[in-house]
Amino acid sequence: MFRTGYITTFRGDLVWFLGLPFIAMAAALASQYWLSAVALASCALWINVPHTFSTILRVYGLEEDRQRFGDRLIVGLIAICGLIYFGIVWFPISLVLLITLWNHQHFMMQLHGFTRIYDFKARAGLPTTGGFDLGLNIVLYFNMFLTAPLFTKYWVRELVRFGVPLTISAVDTIQILSLIATSVYGLVYLRHVFACVRAGVHLNPVKYLFLATNYSVLYYLAFRTDSLLVHGIANMIMHGLQYFVIIYLFTEHKVQQSPGKNRFLSTITGLGAAGPIAFFTLCVLYAVIYQLVLNRPLEEFGFGVLSFMNQYGEALPPMGLAALSEKEGLDLYLSVIIAAPGLLHLYYDSFIWKVRESKSQAGLSS
Repeated sequence: MFRTGYITTFRGDLVWFLGLPFIAMAAALASQYWLSAVALASCALWINVPHTFSTILRVYGLEEDRQRFGDRLIVGLIAICGLIYFGIVWFPISLVLLITLWNHQHFMMQLHGFTRIYDFKARAGLPTTGGFDLGLNIVLYFNMFLTAPLFTKYWVRELVRFGVPLTISAVDTIQILSLIATSVYGLVYLRHVFACVRAGVHLNPVKYLFLATNYSVLYYLAFRTDSLLVHGIANMIMHGLQYFVIIYLFTEHKVQQSPGKNRFLSTITGLGAAGPIAFFTLCVLYAVIYQLVLNRPLEEFGFGVLSFMNQYGEALPPMGLAALSEKEGLDLYLSVIIAAPGLLHLYYDSFIWKVRESKSQAGLSS
């Protein structure tokens, strides 16, 4: 009934995919108590920027990727830069919500992608299991976004700002319906698991442990903290380091499968145990360049363009929402400045990872 399969190895998965979420939670909670908002933003910057650059190294460093995706790489670069500029100038809070939703959708899809890799490695599940796994990730993630106080205060503010006639009872109803939908889908998912057992196909228990550990940490922090930056640090540690592991392994396998090509990346991956360190160092150097180009303290990143407090500092008594505090406004402000450049990474990742495609499977196999 059970057949285990690992993304890396037993020990590797124990560290990077099962143990890392709890390390990320401890780091995020520690930062909440001991670091200022600007220090939190600095941590988020140095975690998020190297992770996003690893995608750039892959798509532009692998000849196969450049040939496969071609114009989409360039068109996406131009479109995303335009979106960031116009968003910062004319609809900053909407840009924040877009980035937040896209980041969460992206992380949700990464979690889903790892579940597919776990089943691929263990040769587990039915052909329909991928669809049920995707549904589970969607339901769990959006339920967190709709019900956690951390996110509720922001999406409620924006809907009221756009004239949606919300009341406290309406918000309560939305959250209750979300909890009901999540519970119902949980039963549907369990029914599918039992269908797999009846059909005699294998289940990979590591996949379910992976989902349980990651979502338990995300939910705990969403209800435990009132800071987007604190939640974001845990999210970035989990998402960033897990992503770094899989993208390095993928790149290494692709280089090995195409000897004589991809000379730059083959030089890095050919360093043996020092290869991951060299790869990560390049990503960190990108963060250094990013900081030097801006050449400003984090609290001045907006260059006078962003002013969240002017637009969103008012209280909303009918919704039971107090005015945003200076700390909340700064959290919001710094979150968009740090996350906006990562939109290009989110766009590229939306089409470069498809576990069902043979070329992606080749990069995931040793």
